[in-house]
Amino acid sequence: MSIQIQVSKDRLDRALGILKHALDRRVTLPILQHVLLLLKQGEMVLRATDMELAFDATLPVEGAGDLVVAIPGKKFIETVKAYPEGVLTLEWPENTNRLWLRTKGYNSEHNLQPGEGFPELPAPSESLPSIELPLALFKQAIQLGSLAGSRDATKPTLLAILLHFSKTFVRVVSTDGFRLAVAEIQHPTGLAEDVRLIVPKRALDLLHSFPSQDGEIKLQWDSTSLFMTQPGLKMSTRLVTGNYPAYEKVLPAELPKRVILDREDFLRTLRIAGLKKDDYNKNVRLFFEFPNLKVVFQHPDEGVNQGTLSFSGEEAPFELAFNIDYLTELLERLPGEEVVYQFKDEVGQGIFMSPSLEDLSFRYILMPVRFASPANV
Repeated sequence: MSIQIQVSKDRLDRALGILKHALDRRVTLPILQHVLLLLKQGEMVLRATDMELAFDATLPVEGAGDLVVAIPGKKFIETVKAYPEGVLTLEWPENTNRLWLRTKGYNSEHNLQPGEGFPELPAPSESLPSIELPLALFKQAIQLGSLAGSRDATKPTLLAILLHFSKTFVRVVSTDGFRLAVAEIQHPTGLAEDVRLIVPKRALDLLHSFPSQDGEIKLQWDSTSLFMTQPGLKMSTRLVTGNYPAYEKVLPAELPKRVILDREDFLRTLRIAGLKKDDYNKNVRLFFEFPNLKVVFQHPDEGVNQGTLSFSGEEAPFELAFNIDYLTELLERLPGEEVVYQFKDEVGQGIFMSPSLEDLSFRYILMPVRFASPANV
């Protein structure tokens, strides 16, 4: 007797859109290019893993039957995505190794493999410590706190993101050795002591693919893995081994001066000034002479680009210089209409932040660049 179920195309497509990220990497086991499908008690469970990341998604279905099969992932995902909106029918004819995916006017046949060869996914035990956070807030913390991550493949620890849990806060931290980003959620965790987890950036970035923006996300961990759970979706990732830099030591303590800039104006001016940048020339100079900021980019061969915008705050004139990419990447991701820079002097590190953030704090620490010669302004 064949098994037949109906499922929402939208729900199935969204679930597979997350699971596909575990199929992107080259793997040595052919079964890992498959999605495991389990039918039981009116639910369909989909699983995928590359042995570093693992996903488990549960969808409601109409129909009955018990089944465990492995479906070649890429073509199945592409077919579901291409099908029109509505209800999809999945049919398994008796005594065959085939799946039919049907909707009005379309039929697609897919080969199956036995599900018994699919690896067991890691799962948290009830005894593991856990923290529950608002999902939308955690996503925002990751978006900002991952901003300073390294791109140097020879430094796997700095390629990753630090999750720092204390009794009273959850921090998302990244650094590439030149800048530091710290997003902090004030949240009682119930932990007796601090916990630091080094998590692959790839895994945390995928949280933005989670279909829900509402509700809570549950974090659990052991010595090798981080588990993240929300209703209908589970995700786990292997942790990175190593020692993360003691970032707290470089957080400035006393920063009595500040300037406030319109974020969009500042970003637009930097983009125009930075049209002359190349792989070897990336430093932009900022001349603050209240109430105007002159932005100057000087290329040794192509000359100068400059622009002017207004600012408020510190009235004594001063000069700063930064890697222009570090500034534009910040301003593109930072929310709100204004950006604030707090500092002590022209030579020490300062902090960029957004006054519009309400439920979390964010600090972006940069060390100014020093020029030996004056600019042509």
